[in-house]
Amino acid sequence: MLRKFFSTFFSMRIMAFLVLLFFVAIGYATFIENDFGTQTAKALVYNATWFEILIIVLTVNMIGNINRYQLWKKEKLPVLMFHLAFVLIAIGAGVTRYISFEGMMHIRQGERSNLISSDQTFLQIKVHDEQLQYVYDKPLLLHNYEGPLSFLKSNDFSHDIKFRDHDIEIDYIDYIPNAKDTIKVGEGNPVIHIVMAGSNGRQNFYLREGSAQRFLGVDFSFGKILPGHVSFIIQDGQLFMQSPTSATYMRMADQFTGEVQKDSLQPLMLRSLYQIMGQSVVIPAFYEKAKLAYLPGENPEGQELEDVLVVKVKSNGEEKELAMFGDKGFVSVKNQFKLGGLYFSLAYGSKYYKTPFYIQLNDFQLERYPGSNSPSSFASEVTLLDGSLTEDHRIYMNNVLDYKGYRFFQSSYDKDELGTVLSVNHDLWGTLISYLGYFFMTLGMILNMFSKKTRFALIKRKLKELRAKRVVTILVISLFSSVAFADNKIDSLLQVQAIPAEHADAFGMLVIQDEGGRMKPVNTLASEVLRKVSRKSSFRGLSPNQVLLGMVQNPYLWQLVPMIKVNHDGLKEQLGFTEKYNSFLSFFSDEAKYVLTEEVAKAYAKKPAERSKYDKEVIAVDERVNVSYMVYNGSFFRFFPMPYDSNNTWYSDSQKNIGFSGDDSLFVYSILPIYYQSIYQGLKDDDFEVANNTLNAIKNYQAKYGAEVLPSNSKLKMEVFYNESRVFNKLSYLYALAGVFMLFFLLAQVFKHRKWVAWVVQICYSVIVFGFLAHTLGLAGRWIISGHAPWSNAYESVIYIAWATILAGFIFSKKSKMSMAATAVVSSLLLMVAALNWLDPEITNLVPVLNSYWLLIHVAIITASYGFLALGALLGFLSLLIMILQSQKNKNRLNMTLKELTFINEMTITVGLFMLSIGTFLGGVWANESWGRYWGWDPKETWALASMLFYIFVLHMRFIPKLKSMYAFNLASLIAFSSIIMTYFGVNFYLSGLHSYAAGDPMPIPDFIPYSVIVVFITAFFAYYKQNFSKT
Repeated sequence: MLRKFFSTFFSMRIMAFLVLLFFVAIGYATFIENDFGTQTAKALVYNATWFEILIIVLTVNMIGNINRYQLWKKEKLPVLMFHLAFVLIAIGAGVTRYISFEGMMHIRQGERSNLISSDQTFLQIKVHDEQLQYVYDKPLLLHNYEGPLSFLKSNDFSHDIKFRDHDIEIDYIDYIPNAKDTIKVGEGNPVIHIVMAGSNGRQNFYLREGSAQRFLGVDFSFGKILPGHVSFIIQDGQLFMQSPTSATYMRMADQFTGEVQKDSLQPLMLRSLYQIMGQSVVIPAFYEKAKLAYLPGENPEGQELEDVLVVKVKSNGEEKELAMFGDKGFVSVKNQFKLGGLYFSLAYGSKYYKTPFYIQLNDFQLERYPGSNSPSSFASEVTLLDGSLTEDHRIYMNNVLDYKGYRFFQSSYDKDELGTVLSVNHDLWGTLISYLGYFFMTLGMILNMFSKKTRFALIKRKLKELRAKRVVTILVISLFSSVAFADNKIDSLLQVQAIPAEHADAFGMLVIQDEGGRMKPVNTLASEVLRKVSRKSSFRGLSPNQVLLGMVQNPYLWQLVPMIKVNHDGLKEQLGFTEKYNSFLSFFSDEAKYVLTEEVAKAYAKKPAERSKYDKEVIAVDERVNVSYMVYNGSFFRFFPMPYDSNNTWYSDSQKNIGFSGDDSLFVYSILPIYYQSIYQGLKDDDFEVANNTLNAIKNYQAKYGAEVLPSNSKLKMEVFYNESRVFNKLSYLYALAGVFMLFFLLAQVFKHRKWVAWVVQICYSVIVFGFLAHTLGLAGRWIISGHAPWSNAYESVIYIAWATILAGFIFSKKSKMSMAATAVVSSLLLMVAALNWLDPEITNLVPVLNSYWLLIHVAIITASYGFLALGALLGFLSLLIMILQSQKNKNRLNMTLKELTFINEMTITVGLFMLSIGTFLGGVWANESWGRYWGWDPKETWALASMLFYIFVLHMRFIPKLKSMYAFNLASLIAFSSIIMTYFGVNFYLSGLHSYAAGDPMPIPDFIPYSVIVVFITAFFAYYKQNFSKT
């Protein structure tokens, strides 16, 4: 009996069922999150006990199948390696969930802290009788879901305590998310009415005695003075307040103004306007007796509504109902009372963890764009204090502080810019075990591709055998694609004012010094500015040099030109835009107010891990506007070397008062206005001799005082040629074209060998060789230009990986030309991903989370996997068509072809799944290195994992007798690609989350989707009929 149970449990049928259940669970959870919020999705699925049991059972099943299929044998070592890696990953996840913790540390400038507010919420219980004390923190994950799946996780709980001879019971009564309070005057306890100015206008809040709450980012307490809180207390019948920072107030009745001293207890002025911690606060009323009631509400942008947990406490025959405010990230004040002869202290929300050391904030640094209030970067200068150890550190995005298993990441900051918020992660062992799992998974999957004893190698051998037996067949496939081009009408005035390309190119050879000290031609800056602002490499037929020179020579015209890209529909609607490209002036109101000010402040106030696509687009557009502004005010144009400066620093003419003297000062002050005027005159007279001479005067000044760092003319020409050749962008299309054609004709050779087909394959091979040589020269040129090896940043890493991929293709092309074609396609995808980074260069000193090695490699590998999986779907569809076309005459012939296509499909999907798996978990590495959490169940990463599960099921179908047919496999490979479509498109447009483009109501489902489903269904039906019921 027991043997039969184990035989059934450790079977592929059970494994397949568990994998599909896992797939359905996490896929459905993303829709729960979209409709009811992240906390509900975690409560019902991700953090639910049944889901944890599912993972444990699936892990145990995998271990049993490892033994059943004898993966421990030497020849199966690569397969064993990546299967055991998943066990390690599951163990690492368990350690992270049950042992580790994460949270936030808030520190004011000049102060120190060792307190971390937990990311998890707790019911914190303390009971004592003045002699002994009972303490317990009960973790709670509450939700407001009332649908058909509410049975998965109920909010209801009862906590029984046996304390000495006392029986205590704490029962759940109600949970009110985003609670809004209403007030009933005349009964109850003291209550303060607080009015604040939010993004949606006047907002009312109520604070009862004995509580502490956060309103619009400011912490308040009533009845007890708490650190970091604006505290209110009653003394001798009068209301007093104490502020953690200096503040001012204005009495509205007579306009009298006064100051509030930091940490000083002062009488509260009712109906006065206080300016506290960057917020406007009015206390219009104080009620000596009032009762609060709570109603559930929404949590609109700009508000921070907390939840309310209502419990009933019973002790020695007495009972009390208690409503407690709390939420994740908010450490609530304790609710203290006496009941049944015992003293109670209860609170709901986050709790404090204490670190065995202190972090002191010496200086919070917020850098802004010149002439703007928009932040470009922020960092915390801190000191680590641990006994006698004192160490200074700088924490900023992608630059973390590691100490004793704690990792500190720059997250956010206070509105008054005098405090920092650090996210903290304490997960040394969970991270190490998970990373070890990622490493062995990657190594095992790579070794599996090259081992001679794996399933992958067996399929290759079977393909050779099939080719030896193959009979003549003909298959004609036509692929059509169309590209639509939008022809923008060029503004006639812009055309008339266009600076001749010859002179603009001469301007492009002028040297500037960038913020990092690199000497480069203006052409490089022009290319970066245009790509940053418009995401284009040319604009309305004008080169980057012409655009940049036009912007500074005739700013009044160019500020009216719609050239700043706004890609997010929600943001366009918010700003009142209808087009994708908008002018610089359109970002300013008639009163010259910057229209993005509030949206930018909101976006930067959020933790990077919580910023939506909308927030990221706000930051990106804000940067584009500020880059444009820096062009118009000349900040970028550091043309002028300081004479005899030991650091060889160059300055712009806007910095002319920094130390230039005599004739040099006059030259720096006047030369650019003279130059721009000479261009105006040159356009008018069609004569640029004066402009050319003025340009040469600037070059002579540079040669006179900056010769030590001035690049040679040949190096400048090489950099300009590199910029204008756009070699890697063009190679992405060349590799794609040659690779796809080569794959197509190699597949054609599968059916029938023809000489001319072999010639076409050889031509494609030669084109790839030519591309590889150009790729090599491009890397060498970048090495010479930059002065460092071309893999020092994210963009360079990917173009280098693309080069290495092609090299690998050459190495293995002797065994199979298919590998050369495949690597060309993969390299093209890598270069296309790199091009996205190239179109958004980092010009300013912005320190974005998204500028990371890990991120770009993660995206590159995942995107490349989509290519392989798409090919698998196409091969699956072709196989179904072949089944339909089978007849009595051609059955044997086409069956041989069908087997060959199925084998190729399995190899393709195997490679795609390996790349998808590696890319998905590299995304976890990126997230962990950026903000300290390697897995957060965001819809994008969840659907990437769901796609992995679907393809794992597809590749293991051959172990299940009833799913072993070629029909089932090819149909599954076609249907499985729908999970990739959901990951790439569905999450972006239909689900809320960090990766989502959705704003408001989701866009309608495109017409092609139902048509595609119908075509797949009809094809599958007829293929099934032919395979099972047709006499052929």
